[in-house]
Amino acid sequence: MHANDREGLERLCRYGARGALAMERFEEAEDGRIAYRMKRPMPDGTTHLLFTGLELLRRVASRVPPPRTNLTRFHGVFAPGAKLRPFLVPAAAASGEEEAPSAGAATVGSCERRQRAPRLDWAGLLRRTFAIDVFSCPRCAGQRRGLAYLTQGAVIRRILRHLQLPEQPPRLAPALGPPQQALWE
Repeated sequence: MHANDREGLERLCRYGARGALAMERFEEAEDGRIAYRMKRPMPDGTTHLLFTGLELLRRVASRVPPPRTNLTRFHGVFAPGAKLRPFLVPAAAASGEEEAPSAGAATVGSCERRQRAPRLDWAGLLRRTFAIDVFSCPRCAGQRRGLAYLTQGAVIRRILRHLQLPEQPPRLAPALGPPQQALWE
């Protein structure tokens, strides 16, 4: 899609924002239940599914993914914790070595489990994300070191009071979306 194609952008936005169910296929049946007309008849000839209001809500709610989870799930030997996964997925080649053998060439005895890379600490994450070195002093350019990690709220509040800093974080303003009119001009 070209950057100046506003109609194409609108079509794409409408496609991405459309609901999972077509509202025009819902109708109220004579007995008060909700009928959903399917796109194609089922092999047994059924063209409508009938639900009570509660049944429909239960079915729709079961399709909502749990919060903060991956939407792609793998099962069987391709699952992240499967014991046979290291034998099927080729290992990354180490520096100076040849490329890892293909998945079909690996045998159970010849493949070792890969070691996980250690997680970065908070200072490493800040350095990588924001290019900030929290352990260098801005005044003298010397190296700082961590003395303690404070986790008790009462101690933290006493230190903040002593330094005459606010104990409560600033109130966050509600997030505002982009101006909608600018998208379509």
